[in-house]
Parts: sequence; structure tokens; C-alpha cells
Amino acid sequence: MSNDRENGGYGITVFRPGTPPGVKTREIIFFIILCLIILIQAFYYLFANSAEPFVLGLPFGMFFIVLFIAIEFVVLLLLYFAEAKDVAEGGGS
Repeated sequence: MSNDRENGGYGITVFRPGTPPGVKTREIIFFIILCLIILIQAFYYLFANSAEPFVLGLPFGMFFIVLFIAIEFVVLLLLYFAEAKDVAEGGGS
């Protein structure tokens, strides 16, 4: 995972040498989006802590959790297809 020649043997190399800047930017953006989604889920009880407004037959708190799991799935699916496209074009690993 690390490249000893580039960093003197210390630290972690996140991207392989030769990774195009566009791919690096896209992967960092996806990582930040997933982190934000996870952090929002951790604090959902602050604004979704009620059972009274029902959405699609579910209490709002449960609907919120299901919604964010679906959003995570869609983001990961988009990342998967974007990486598959890069590999097909010869730009990925």
C-alpha cells in the first residue's frame, strides 16, 4: 500500500503512482460524501427523534435511517460504475 521510494518509507500512499488527477479528485469527493452521510446518520436523533410524522407508513426516525441507507447504496453504486469505466478505459488499476 505504501511506496517506499516516494515517501522515504513513512506514511501511506493513498493513490497509485500515475493515477490521473481527475480520478483522484472524484474519489476524494466520493469519500467525503460517504463520510458526511455516515456522520449525518450518527446524529439523526437530534432532528428525527419523533414517531409522529409517518412517511410511507414508517415512523419518521425509521424512514430517515432507511433513506440514508438507500442514499449510501446509490453513491457506492455510482462509484463502482465510475471505477469500472476507468478500468475499461485503461486508466485504473
